Amino acid sequence: MNYEEAFRHYREGTATEEEKAFVQEEIAKAKALSSLMDDQGLAVKPAPIKEADAKEVKDAKQHLVWKRVLAGLLAVIVLLVALGAILGGVFGSAAAYANDNIAVSRAEARDIAAEFAMEDAARRGYTVDANGCYVESEREIDERFNFEGDLKSSYYSYKVDVTCYTTDGYELEYEIEVNSHTGSAWVYEFELDREGRR
Repeated sequence: MNYEEAFRHYREGTATEEEKAFVQEEIAKAKALSSLMDDQGLAVKPAPIKEADAKEVKDAKQHLVWKRVLAGLLAVIVLLVALGAILGGVFGSAAAYANDNIAVSRAEARDIAAEFAMEDAARRGYTVDANGCYVESEREIDERFNFEGDLKSSYYSYKVDVTCYTTDGYELEYEIEVNSHTGSAWVYEFELDREGRR
């Protein structure tokens, strides 16, 4: 017999004697089962929660602090690696463009620097003696990378040391920078040696 159908008939008052007996029997079984579950002897008791002592609490806090510190350090390392990769790509591209932009060799930079030093000495009112100016060798010329906002405009410049002697016995020491792309020159550093009289 179907309990749901018998219970519906029981509730509506249209149940047969057989259906009434069946529903009452099922209700009695449910009540018996419910009282059995309520019995303290069968109730499942949760395990008691142990109180943590001060040392355990301190150890747990310290463990949590270390986890946070390590997570922070890991985040910083990841950020630095990503930043390094990005900057490496940018500067690598700029250096490649700077290499492509070289139009003036070191030997040409030496000549440009010597001529520029003689012209600058004249502008300052000095006359360079007949021997001209001494220019450092190509091997000694320093190369400097110049990064531009427009990566394609990046270039190298040469720093050339030039020493000129004047007719009145002064020594003019120049550090002249020459743009390897345009060949333009400018005084990076100048020093007049008054003790250099011959």
